[in-house]
Amino acid sequence: MRWTVLSGRAAWMAAAGLLAACAGGVGGPTEQRVAMAPISFNEIAGWGEDKQSEALAAFRRSCPKLTAGPDTKITTDGGTKTITPAEWKRICDSAAAVRANDDRAARAFFEENFRPLMVQAPGKFTGYFEPEMRGSRVPSRIFTVPVYRRPADLTDNPYYTRAEIEQGVLKGKGLEIAWVQDPVALYEVQVQGSGRVHLAEGGVLSLGFDGSNNRPYTAIGTVLVEMGVMQKDAVTWPAIRDWLKRNPQQARDVMRKNERYIFFKDTKSQSASGSEGVPLTAQRSLAVDVTLTPYGTPIWIDTVRPVARKPGVTEPYRRLTIAQDSGAAIQGPARGDVFFGSNAQAADWAGRMVGEGRAIVLVPNKG
Repeated sequence: MRWTVLSGRAAWMAAAGLLAACAGGVGGPTEQRVAMAPISFNEIAGWGEDKQSEALAAFRRSCPKLTAGPDTKITTDGGTKTITPAEWKRICDSAAAVRANDDRAARAFFEENFRPLMVQAPGKFTGYFEPEMRGSRVPSRIFTVPVYRRPADLTDNPYYTRAEIEQGVLKGKGLEIAWVQDPVALYEVQVQGSGRVHLAEGGVLSLGFDGSNNRPYTAIGTVLVEMGVMQKDAVTWPAIRDWLKRNPQQARDVMRKNERYIFFKDTKSQSASGSEGVPLTAQRSLAVDVTLTPYGTPIWIDTVRPVARKPGVTEPYRRLTIAQDSGAAIQGPARGDVFFGSNAQAADWAGRMVGEGRAIVLVPNKG
């Protein structure tokens, strides 16, 4: 979810001051014309080498939504087309018959049930991840930073600011669902819109977005550039996080420049979920502009990804993904935000990924 507030979903680029806030939960495609051109699967660079079984596993997670929901409208080279739940059921039944981890059979499934259309617009791809923190269900000398649930008196009007909340205006109202150790880590989770707390008592608390204080979002990367402590071309989330941790006193004031504050609920989920309402799959789930591309749509992305532990170095990144999330910063037919997972490597990729490229949408064959 790129924020299901600022979700992914491009949330890190927003945090760095390079993009607007992400937000999930929008509807299906509207009548918009998008230039698309037919292309054969044989013409897709990297198609024969991808592990399509991973994408198929992600696609199956969307099937219950596709087969039980309303008609799906998808933008194609001939305008907006409608795919009925019955047509999705035919496709999903075929998907269910493919053996797990069989890349050849999975590749054949997509080739038989979809036709590829290359979006005639420059692609842009970023990344997001699900942060993890240490915490407890009770406060202690170590765990002092509260994580708040949605207040009962929260409306659509502006609520208390981040500074007011952090200074204790909600203290004693029974809204704490956990306490964590690191305020910067909690800020990361608020930017992403979800996260996981590894509890000192044992177990994991899954945090899901449950509303905001309806205050404006300010990108703290921009704040740090204006302060003169960071150059604009050096602003990435890893760089921002490093500065915040090295300057804890100033960090509190900088983070409070962003008045927006996020409330959470315990989703009791074992994995992150996207705006579609299904569990996300690392490096296979994509946040998209669902006014153009509906949830469940397979999308081939051809871009580049940062190389681990090599700043400024990228590598080709070509793979089949599934549209399972959305965000306000994710706008346009060739715009995507890749969910990278929840570990340290995922955080590094997500924090540094900004790649140009192209998108190829797989449209169901109707039969």
